[in-house]
Amino acid sequence: MKTYFLSNQDVNDLISVTECIGVIEKLFTNIQKTKMPPKVYMKIPDGDFRSMPAIVDNTAGIKWCGVHLDGTKKKRKCNIFAKVLINQVDTGELLAIMDGESITAIRTAAVTGVATKYMARQDSKVAAFIGCGNQTRSQVEAVCHVLDIEQVRLFDLDEDRCRQVAVSLIMDGVDVVPCTDLIDCVKEADVITTLTPSRTGFLKHEWLKDKVHINAVGADAEGKRELSPCVLENVDLVVYDNWEQCSHSGEIQYTPYYEKKQDWFQLADIVSGKLPTEGNQTLFDATGLAIEDVATARYIYDKKENLLRI
Repeated sequence: MKTYFLSNQDVNDLISVTECIGVIEKLFTNIQKTKMPPKVYMKIPDGDFRSMPAIVDNTAGIKWCGVHLDGTKKKRKCNIFAKVLINQVDTGELLAIMDGESITAIRTAAVTGVATKYMARQDSKVAAFIGCGNQTRSQVEAVCHVLDIEQVRLFDLDEDRCRQVAVSLIMDGVDVVPCTDLIDCVKEADVITTLTPSRTGFLKHEWLKDKVHINAVGADAEGKRELSPCVLENVDLVVYDNWEQCSHSGEIQYTPYYEKKQDWFQLADIVSGKLPTEGNQTLFDATGLAIEDVATARYIYDKKENLLRI
């Protein structure tokens, strides 16, 4: 087997967010074919390094990721630097080394898309996105792919960045609105996706509609937090991507909420139809899983191989 070295541009050329939604949905349907040791963090003053190994079916892989927070609180930017390596399990051969920034953005958005597909109301029309960084465009694409969204509302502490992202989002039939006030951004939203490196819970329950779905994506390391305690206390349904990671790094890392494991559910159980998804207010707590990186990287590798055979 040939070892491929693929850039972020190669990755973008080989997989779209909408394609990846299918990859992730299949992954969570067949979660029993995966192995994933705990994510390892090495903290640094303005971020951390992460080692994320996993096996998905006959593919072993690892993502090595550096996360660095740059700038002041208002202008803060989360920079992610990553590489993904995958091997064939039955032979041990190295299949590919890929730039991991695009894989991270695409698969993270795809997971949001899958959770939104199964948990949000199908008549949802307004989607709000909090945080206008590297993830926002792909996240908007994922949510708008699984729902018939008519309006996208954006908010960021950096108003200039918020307007720039809004201008870049051109979608047929979708009105994109940059907001200067957080409450105004979320108060009429049917779906809310949080995408910030915040360490303070800023989203309050009293701002939410009676019927709303929340994707909490930003909290992916110890100490991060986007939701105020009243949100977790009052939503009807909480779903996590992985209990071990979320109880350490996600929104549910804060006591006493982590003690309620018996009341909360794993995304794989929702996707496979083992559990109901009913609830007026639903929450998906996402921390980002190594199995998602490996499954996405394997899809990219196989597609590259198939294109070369044509």
